[in-house]
Amino acid sequence: MRGLGTRRQIIGAGTVALALVVASSGLAACTSSGGGTSSAAPKTLTVDDLTAPIGLGTNDVFFAWQLGGSTARQSSYRLVVREQPRPGTGGHAATVWDSGKVQSEQQAFVPYGGRALDPNRVYTWTAETWNPSGQHNTSTAAHFETGLRDSDWRAHWIRRAADTATRPDLYTYARKEVKLGASPIVRARAFVAADQQYELAINGRRAGKGQAYSYPDAQYYETLDVTHLLRAGAPNAIAATTTWDGATKGHPAGEPGLIVQIDVDHADGSSEQIVTDGTWKVRSGAWLPGTQRDLEGDLVDYTERIDGPAIPVGWEEPGFDDRSWAGATDIGPAGTPPYTHLVPVRTRIVEQPVTPVSLRTLPNGSVVADFGKVYSAIPTVTFHHGTAGHVVPMHAGYLLDPNGSVSTTHGTQHTDMSYSYTERGGGPEQFHPFDYLGFRYFQIDQPGEKLTKDDVVTLARHTFVPDQRAATFSSSNSTIDAEFDLGRHSALYSAQEGYLDTPTREKGPWLWDGFNESTTAMDAFSEQNLTRKSLVEYAQSQDRYWKSVGAVNKIYPTGLGALDINEFTEIYPEWVWQYWLHNGDRSLLQAVYPAVHGVAQYVEHSVAPSTGLVTNLPSTSIYYTFPTVTRLNVLGVNVFRRAADIATILHRPASEVAQLRGWQQALTTATNTKLTRPDGTYVDGLEAGGSQVAAASQDTNASAVVYGVAPSAHVAAVAKYVAGLGMQAPPRTAAEVIEALALAGRDADLVHILTDADIDGWANILKRGATYTWEVWQPSDIIGDSMSHGWGANVLVEIQQALLGVRPTSPGYATFTVDPPTAGLARATGTVPTPYGSIKVQWQRSHGKLTIHVTVPPGTTGKVIRRTGSTTTVGPGSHTLTLSS
Repeated sequence: MRGLGTRRQIIGAGTVALALVVASSGLAACTSSGGGTSSAAPKTLTVDDLTAPIGLGTNDVFFAWQLGGSTARQSSYRLVVREQPRPGTGGHAATVWDSGKVQSEQQAFVPYGGRALDPNRVYTWTAETWNPSGQHNTSTAAHFETGLRDSDWRAHWIRRAADTATRPDLYTYARKEVKLGASPIVRARAFVAADQQYELAINGRRAGKGQAYSYPDAQYYETLDVTHLLRAGAPNAIAATTTWDGATKGHPAGEPGLIVQIDVDHADGSSEQIVTDGTWKVRSGAWLPGTQRDLEGDLVDYTERIDGPAIPVGWEEPGFDDRSWAGATDIGPAGTPPYTHLVPVRTRIVEQPVTPVSLRTLPNGSVVADFGKVYSAIPTVTFHHGTAGHVVPMHAGYLLDPNGSVSTTHGTQHTDMSYSYTERGGGPEQFHPFDYLGFRYFQIDQPGEKLTKDDVVTLARHTFVPDQRAATFSSSNSTIDAEFDLGRHSALYSAQEGYLDTPTREKGPWLWDGFNESTTAMDAFSEQNLTRKSLVEYAQSQDRYWKSVGAVNKIYPTGLGALDINEFTEIYPEWVWQYWLHNGDRSLLQAVYPAVHGVAQYVEHSVAPSTGLVTNLPSTSIYYTFPTVTRLNVLGVNVFRRAADIATILHRPASEVAQLRGWQQALTTATNTKLTRPDGTYVDGLEAGGSQVAAASQDTNASAVVYGVAPSAHVAAVAKYVAGLGMQAPPRTAAEVIEALALAGRDADLVHILTDADIDGWANILKRGATYTWEVWQPSDIIGDSMSHGWGANVLVEIQQALLGVRPTSPGYATFTVDPPTAGLARATGTVPTPYGSIKVQWQRSHGKLTIHVTVPPGTTGKVIRRTGSTTTVGPGSHTLTLSS
């Protein structure tokens, strides 16, 4: 048995030792190229996990670096931050903070500690580190830039007068032409926000496209580098397209509005500012009225029908005649209700063009593009020989009908995935809708001309991540390798302005979906900022909707108001914990702890005195028909555990920690006493009269192992029961099944469930053509199940931890274990990104020997632990261990 506690719990959190736990006994040899104390200059300097970021909040600056040299250690550091003078002023860089020599191994989330930072300024910083031998090295300088505070905005919110109408699905063009001074432009930043979405262009070139997921009283703004888009001594056209869809599942209604401020610095020291106000010109966008895409009437986005002749050609360029356009309605300066607060956002969306793997023309003349995989994407089509007034219908989809056309009845998720474009004629033109969908296939009906692959391109989009290929995995089993890739792809394209349930039907940031997708993205891409943003938002949902209850919303931000699912609320503290475990961001723990403690109180208030069990846990959405649910009790135990863990880290009062631990222990005892059968397996709950429910589901029993509720003496029996059920858990909780088997050491069963394509699971959907994880194993067109649902992506986490064998055991992977499986695979190779650098592992069984090659990142210490209890310490660097199998 690999371990009796939960793998989600830090082991030895206060140490700096790295445990390389080898599942076989008999250490035969250990060679190493590490272990020294030499060092090199710090590298990979980041601020808020970004390289040379711009537009940061002035009170939201955290530094991180990695150590240079494969065997480096850090005993102390010193950070120096300098404010750069404005161009052309002849000033000198002024030191605004010198941390002095700080005795610490900390390499990430070091907060800025100097005087208040100025808005919209450039700062440089260096990191100097010392190793235990006293050698020290200083990094090359890196830089970051601050954004604007509420009081720094000079722009006004504007809108088109017609935008005040109650009808959603509004598109607006807004423009302003400004002649700038002749001195060369050396720095220009655009600060932009819109309710709900915007696209900004300068002199005909796109500068950025931005956020939709926010409430107007905490509207996100983005900072864009537009230095090379502006022209000194010449007229400049600033053009924005905005959209507003009213309230949907994916975003609150807010009110239509746009605010833009562009600050320009010239080489001669002069500066200029371009701001939105009533002098801007506006007109309606070239979109015909659409209909909501959900065919069941759910609140989602709208179809896009673009009227090509209505596009004002050249409107994004200087010299365009906008005299017939209306003047913008000036709503008021930043801070005017409902836009009472503007928040700088660390995340941004990036797009990558994807060309079809095939382009076929059907007998009826329709053209079908196959992009090879399901992407979250914006389809574009270039027409070279259009006919004025010719309407080209188009639609996206997931499946093909037998005649080769893109199905509008199968795999659509109850979604109208249609588009249309009315051609302008007279030369090349492009259909380029504003919003995205999830799809694999795209069909163009009646194109009127021959199209090539270069004419049909989709812009695949996702939130920026540090490295899309940071994590790798390959093994002796090709199915497991494909599942790893499936999880990575699904997590990447589920990461949009928030972590989505599906990029097609709802585009909503649902909590459990986000939990699964976020933990995958952290493992796969070393993602940090979208997870942090999501956790803060869910904490805000408690304050906005559930202050007196302690729940958090099931989907947030949203236009649906206060809605929760009790099981989703209970997973929130675990999500916070996983973020801490992956990144070590204490500031996030501090920010969301009130919400975590609120969730603990929410659970405790529903503990029935008569049974000691969580009973009738309130929720606007209920999954279960009986009042006492075992999963809700198991997750409740974990809520208390994580709240106590976080309270301990934050040095909360001892009485508060003791109370949380007491709740944890009492609920654990009650769950194991009243919700188990004589053999130790767990029933699904209690009926209203107190009798046990007959069912004992797989995910109920798996959760008891995963979240540390099952007593160590019963783990083997419970895991055996879980293994005997194949895969009965849905994709949302299927990873718990894999994790429970790994914790119990049932590696052969784990690999079997992952690779048996004849039972429900990832192997089965791959066999059926999946390129993105599904909402359920057996999707129904009647129900409208999604075939692009990222919550199944966390199979990647289980492969990485159970089969590559790498698991964090303290924040930021400062310590971790390498524990290959004892059966099921012959070899595996992979990398795991961490704040310290990448962990690289290669292991192989051959002729009774297990050989492990591991590269330990600088700044960590390793320890090989044999089952007999003897240990071998290894330091940063590369090591080879040979053991009897």
